[in-house]
Amino acid sequence: LLIVWEVHLISAKAMVYKKYYPNTKAKRWSLSKKEIPWSYHHPKYLPKKYNAPCPPDKVCDPEIYNVCYRYNSIDGSINRQSILGKYGVDKFCFPQNPKGRSGLRGRGELFRWGPNHYVQYVISRGVNVREYLVVNSHDKKNIIFPGEFVDNSRNITFPPMLLNFIESNLSEKYPENVVQEIIKNALKNRILRYHGYYADDRNTDNAWMETLIYDINDSDDSNLGLLDTEHLTNSLNLTWKIIDKSVIDSKIEVIVKRARLTFGQKVASIIRSALKALRDENKAGIMFAFGDAVNNFVGLSAIVITLVDMLSFSSAVVKFKLSHFINNKDIHSSMHFSSHCLWDLEQQKKISHRKTTWQMTDKEGSCGI
Repeated sequence: LLIVWEVHLISAKAMVYKKYYPNTKAKRWSLSKKEIPWSYHHPKYLPKKYNAPCPPDKVCDPEIYNVCYRYNSIDGSINRQSILGKYGVDKFCFPQNPKGRSGLRGRGELFRWGPNHYVQYVISRGVNVREYLVVNSHDKKNIIFPGEFVDNSRNITFPPMLLNFIESNLSEKYPENVVQEIIKNALKNRILRYHGYYADDRNTDNAWMETLIYDINDSDDSNLGLLDTEHLTNSLNLTWKIIDKSVIDSKIEVIVKRARLTFGQKVASIIRSALKALRDENKAGIMFAFGDAVNNFVGLSAIVITLVDMLSFSSAVVKFKLSHFINNKDIHSSMHFSSHCLWDLEQQKKISHRKTTWQMTDKEGSCGI
């Protein structure tokens, strides 16, 4: 399935933070909306600095460093690139939050200067009635899915602790080769629901969260649905819990909305949801899913839909072309998606042509989905 979109990009709105940094009395500098972008000259801006002690079981960037890190690139084993593109670095060699000033300097409670990558998995089993793998908690209001900070989210299968739980749990019932086959098959069915900036109160001027949310549904209990959280090793205190699928989808939608995405990024999120609907509904859901996607747009023109070979889903090609000019600025984005590969979103700015190009690239070098 190939979809091509051309849409106008709209600037993201400013982030909103609470007055005090979480679990501290560190008060954020008060900022008006116009003062938030780094492009606004603000010579009087001197916010407090806060760096939390590094937890004993974690590795953190030091509070003070003598050599500038390789920001906007792969720095050894650490990926200091942002999904939002190239971010600024000030004259003191501190990275600048791509969403603008936050009212507080420092690393805060996060582990790395710059982007902190958090990988989370929404794992479920069943079709009509779904059980989700969540952290076993007495708090009925909050649903916590297994997730973990990683230094480099590229080419990662599962976060280390989650992978260890899966392997340890399954190995008590199945031989090693079967366990690895189960994990391999599960990864073939995973869908990237969201990859982008995460609006979190732990973010500061110099450190922020970026999140990947993966979805794996084992409809026939043939891979991760085999995990036994009651009788076998359960190092993460996880449990299977029946939850309405619409509740999970709405929670992910809240994350997307809180991120104040650009219009182009919202398009990417909507299409990912459409692709997931296609997989959930099979062939019958194809027109419903894309009809729903189109209905999420207002003020767009020149919609062209071409569907080739409806009888064979594997060879179906859907092409959407949306073009819109605002304020006579020739700014477009194009997106390329495939339902047979796991794609990530990369932003490449072509300043000379005043265009922004969005490309979907196969990070794993595999199209086994």
